[in-house]
Amino acid sequence: MHRYIFKRLLMLIPVLLGVVFIIFFIMDLAPGDPVYMVAGDQATEEELDALREQLGLSGNIFTRYFRYVNNMLHGDFGTSFVTKRDVFKTYMERLPNTIRLASLAMIIAIVVSIPLGIIAAVHQNSLKDTASMVLSLLGLSMPNFWLGLLLILVFSLRLGWLPSGGYTGFRSIILPALTVASGLAALLTRTTRSSMLDVIRQDYLRTARSKGVTERKVINKHALCNALIPIITVFGIQFSNVLGGSALAETVFSWPGVGRLVVDAINQRDIPTVTGALVMTTMLVSIVNLVVDIVYAYVDPRIKAQYTK
Repeated sequence: MHRYIFKRLLMLIPVLLGVVFIIFFIMDLAPGDPVYMVAGDQATEEELDALREQLGLSGNIFTRYFRYVNNMLHGDFGTSFVTKRDVFKTYMERLPNTIRLASLAMIIAIVVSIPLGIIAAVHQNSLKDTASMVLSLLGLSMPNFWLGLLLILVFSLRLGWLPSGGYTGFRSIILPALTVASGLAALLTRTTRSSMLDVIRQDYLRTARSKGVTERKVINKHALCNALIPIITVFGIQFSNVLGGSALAETVFSWPGVGRLVVDAINQRDIPTVTGALVMTTMLVSIVNLVVDIVYAYVDPRIKAQYTK
C-alpha cells in the first residue's frame, strides 16, 4: 500500500509540469499584453520593458516556463499582477469556501441519490423507478447557471428566505450547494440504480433470502456493500470536479471560492494567479483521487490484495 501511494505521488510530478506548460501556452495565445494592464496606456516603451522584466514576462514561453517551475519548486507561486498579493496565500484563503460548498453539495447529493437509486433498482420498471429516472434526467439536463438564477428569483427575490449571493453564514451557502448538488444527485442516482441492478440479480442474495435474512438486510447490507465500488468511483470524480470546476455556481452567487478567483484572474489576464490557482487545484484533485483509490482497498478486499503484492 505504501509503495502504491509513493508511486502515485511520483506520478503527480509530470502531471503538474504538463499542467503548468499548458497554462503558459494558452495564456500566451490569449490576446492582449498584461503589462499594459498593469502599467497603463501612458507608459513609455522603456517603462514597459522594465516592468516586463520585473514581472517575469521577458523571454519566450520556454524561458518563462522553466523560470516559473524553478520558483514553484521553491514554494513560490508568484505575486498577483492586480492585487500585488502572494498567490499561494490568496488561494489558501479562498480554498476553505470552495471545500465548504463542495462538501455540502456532495452530502446533499448522497442523502438524496443513494436512497432514490436503491428504491429505483428494487422497484425496477415500476412508477417509482420511472419517477426517479425522470428526476435524474431533469437534474442532468438542467444547466447550473440557469438553476442558480431560478433559485435566486424564487427564494431570494420573491420569498426573501435566503441571501442571493456572497458569504454571510450558513444560510448563504444553501442555494449554491443546492445548485451544485442537483447534477451530482442525478448522476449518483443513475449510478446507484445501475450498480444495484447488477448486484441484486446475483445468486448469493437468493441464498441469503433462503436462509431467512430480512429483505431490508439483504438490500442494505449485502447488496449495497457490493455495489459501492462504482458509486465511490463516481463520487470521487464528481467531488474532484466540484473542487476544481464549480466556477459557474460561484460566479452566479458571488461565492468567494477558487473557481471565481480563477475566472476573475482570467478576465484580468492575471497570469500568476491563474497559473498558481490551477496548479494547486490540480494537486488537490490528484490527492482526492488518491484518497478514493485507497478507500477502494478497504471496500473491496480484492483490490487490497493487489496493492500488497
